[in-house]
Amino acid sequence: NSPNVPDVLALKDVVLTIRPKIVERSHQATLRCSYDLEGASLYYVKWYRGIKEFYRYTLTEHPPTKVFPTAGINVDVNLSNSTQVVLTDIDFQLSGNFSCEVTTAEEPASTGTDVESMLVV
Repeated sequence: NSPNVPDVLALKDVVLTIRPKIVERSHQATLRCSYDLEGASLYYVKWYRGIKEFYRYTLTEHPPTKVFPTAGINVDVNLSNSTQVVLTDIDFQLSGNFSCEVTTAEEPASTGTDVESMLVV
């Protein structure tokens, strides 16, 4: 076994970007979660506003997307997938932290999270 090749498939480089970072009220924003599965399979990506989960993409479920009703959060499910969530009609109360949590399917599962804040003006 070469020393450069890990035995365990590991998730890395989970990065959340919010565009635009400063959102005008009643406009939309795209939250993108990029990640490197390093050859592992995706199990799910969970999206949070603060500590409340509002969207989940689970590869093995049909449909793979699930929206959890959350006050003030309007998800455009047609534009949302395993790497992005599009929020529409954004209001002031959505200013704050969002995070994406990525988990791989293989045992032991590997999980990575990134947090980014959004400002609504």
